[in-house]
Amino acid sequence: MGVSFDTVLRKGLRDNAAMGEEVKRYRATYCVADDLLRGIDRIAGDAEGNTANLRERRISYILKTGANWSGPIKDFKLVIDKGKPDRLVSFCLDGVKKISPTAFEVRMKDFTPDRDLKILLIGKAD
Repeated sequence: MGVSFDTVLRKGLRDNAAMGEEVKRYRATYCVADDLLRGIDRIAGDAEGNTANLRERRISYILKTGANWSGPIKDFKLVIDKGKPDRLVSFCLDGVKKISPTAFEVRMKDFTPDRDLKILLIGKAD
């Protein structure tokens, strides 16, 4: 798990040309959609500094090499709970279903991961 006391996805940083490649990397790594960026903008505005006191949490879980152990995962179930309703979350999996104000679930049959799981959580510092 990694923690940053700001996020490169905040408008004041992501609009900086020098941050362009890092923003692209984040968008690809965490499947960041425009909706997430709009959510960050609602929380943080467009100030250059982190006046909203945002914190970014990153969680990585190795899935891809697990696919080599004994074939596909027969019944894959993943629940991601962002902890607080006002936190934002992004990750790269299909078939995501919201199951509570803070939790999301993914279920798949015979799932063969083609990448590791990377989860991005963004919200105000606790």
